[in-house]
Amino acid sequence: MNRCVALHNIQVICPRVAQYLINTYRNPSRLIITGDEHNKEIMSKEGTTQGDNLGMIFYALGMTPVVRSLSRIIEERKLAVQQCWLADDASAVGKLVGLKAWWDCLIDLGMKHGYSINQAKTWVIVKDETLLTKAKEIFKGTDVKFTLHGKRHLGACIGSNAFKDSDCEEKVSTWCSEVERLCEI
Repeated sequence: MNRCVALHNIQVICPRVAQYLINTYRNPSRLIITGDEHNKEIMSKEGTTQGDNLGMIFYALGMTPVVRSLSRIIEERKLAVQQCWLADDASAVGKLVGLKAWWDCLIDLGMKHGYSINQAKTWVIVKDETLLTKAKEIFKGTDVKFTLHGKRHLGACIGSNAFKDSDCEEKVSTWCSEVERLCEI
């Protein structure tokens, strides 16, 4: 998220918080990386600063114009899509053609509002082989990835029953091992 664009938007959307965020984010933050004999310094110039009490508020307010615009587009075009945003994760569910239209709008609006989308981290989850082929054709030319099985998203499983069962079994196995280890201690 581009800080300058976000700070401008926040002055309009929520002036009560704007001055605090301007004072916090107007200049890059110095981040010190330790671990070896030499400390390294990098400058944080984009997005929020981890650990900032108002970091999530800054991000949410900064993204509000994008989310609202996408909501209007979904309604105006009658796209069969529902979007969900949590922190810096945008997701949507719906028919493939509608999802592609939403995706294209997200990229376009994102660029206009200083929001960078990491296409390589984006997954389309489909229910069957026919939809997989169709999804690959519809999203051709993007870096989006596809799966029939499923993916973990925000701590939950999305996908086939087999994927959900496998993930649940893995979690239970890990928990059992941790409890056994704790009992040994």
